Amino acid sequence: MILDYNTADSIKKEIKKKISNTKDHICYGVETESQLMYARGRLSSLEELLQDINNLQKENENGTID
Repeated sequence: MILDYNTADSIKKEIKKKISNTKDHICYGVETESQLMYARGRLSSLEELLQDINNLQKENENGTID
């Protein structure tokens, strides 16, 4: 399934907001080590998801995805 540009852009903006919120939480809201580990895992997952979306868009633009 290929997403149109506006949909993909909206998804990426939402992911970027979540990344920013998670970074703020890590800096200012973490009280325990377990909360820190959870937030770091979430941040890593969001960043990886954003990179995957960017890679898929590039592949789509280059015509390498069916």
